[in-house]
Amino acid sequence: MSFFLRLVLLLAPFFLGGCLFEKPLTSGPSESVNSWFLGEWKRTDKTGATSRALVTPADHDLYRVQITHSEKGASAEYHFEAWASKVGDSTFLTLRNLRTTAKVPLGAFVFLQPQMLKQNQIRLRSLHLTAPSTATSKELRAEIRARLKDGTLYGNEESCDWQRTAEVYLQKDGSTGVFTPLRYEKRWETQDLSGTFRPQQPPETDDSKPVAQPR
Repeated sequence: MSFFLRLVLLLAPFFLGGCLFEKPLTSGPSESVNSWFLGEWKRTDKTGATSRALVTPADHDLYRVQITHSEKGASAEYHFEAWASKVGDSTFLTLRNLRTTAKVPLGAFVFLQPQMLKQNQIRLRSLHLTAPSTATSKELRAEIRARLKDGTLYGNEESCDWQRTAEVYLQKDGSTGVFTPLRYEKRWETQDLSGTFRPQQPPETDDSKPVAQPR
């Protein structure tokens, strides 16, 4: 199987069915950043190909998502800005592509439904939407409500489980650029989104306790 085909299959929950849209579900965040979603996530398929999703806070209500896929010395990256979008009682993620790639144009939107299975395990599900790529946000939300009602919004074959492998950060000091850890002592460099996941030792301080708890 070719590298590109394996990449498409592994990242299918992000790009399935050509579900790329010109408009977001909501024009802005409906909720603040959920610290349970932050961190470095990893998934390895049966062939050994690995994908990492690095999710960091870009603001108090915006996420930055970097997906890096590696296989046999080759790699590909995707970069998104994301926020929570409420539709009825359900919460979805609206992701906006920040870099043009062969598969995802700049500014295109992708929608996912996140489900925390355990503290360090998350399931992402893509949405079954038949609306055209030019559909308005209002039209997209209307279809989601209808499909939630009749139970056709999701498909089990279009879900993907990820395991958290590195720490989560919420607050960033403006002068040092260092994120404050929520739960663990481990720190990771995330500022440049270079695709390199390198451990970074925190400075020695007297205040090493977490400053916040996940929702």
